Amino acid sequence: MYVNIAVCDDEKIICDRIISLVTEIRPDAKIDTYLSGEKLLESKKKYDIILLDIEMPGINGMAVADELRKMGDRVYIIFLTSHSEFMPEAFKVKAFRFLKKPVDKTELAEAISQSEKEILNYEKIIIEEKGHTRLIGLRDLVCIEAFGDGAFLYTTDEVIESSRSLKYWLTRLGSEHFFQVHKSYAVSMAHVINIENGCVYLHNMKDSVPVSRRNIARFRKEFYEYVKRNSKYI
Repeated sequence: MYVNIAVCDDEKIICDRIISLVTEIRPDAKIDTYLSGEKLLESKKKYDIILLDIEMPGINGMAVADELRKMGDRVYIIFLTSHSEFMPEAFKVKAFRFLKKPVDKTELAEAISQSEKEILNYEKIIIEEKGHTRLIGLRDLVCIEAFGDGAFLYTTDEVIESSRSLKYWLTRLGSEHFFQVHKSYAVSMAHVINIENGCVYLHNMKDSVPVSRRNIARFRKEFYEYVKRNSKYI
């Protein structure tokens, strides 16, 4: 899953440190930085996750979060602070996490991972087919099969024909939750049941999906890492 993350802290050295940690945790994430709450709000950009310092001059992090909620922004806010007394206020603006400075890498990784799971649960993808627009839940997408210039999208209860290519869907969905096991197939890690004899078995699919020889070792490794990160929810 490709995520857009903003880091907002009035101390550049802290911003740089957070960016370094996030890059180690999610190398493919897009990260923007802001040295004030005003700059963040002025940008009017939409983010999946904001790592937001509470104690800033001018408009503080709590006020920034409140303003974002008033605008209807459902972004996942992870507050950064040195003082726990702000916690009750943080919940009023629907903060997702509250991390104490200096930020611990393990705690930050867990917060980002949990945020992504929540996003995945609610995220929808738009499919244009035969002049109609459809929305499906990303968590309901099991497998993508290439055919010609398009693809078949296998969901938990139907197969949808898309004029978009497998490459297009992989670019949109990112590599966090989907893996291209074969030149013609990509699978959702969340729906893998077993990997055996060069094939992957998936929930809601009668037939197995082939895994190419060159991909099998990396796929096993990526899948086991995925299970470690998400084991509480599988």
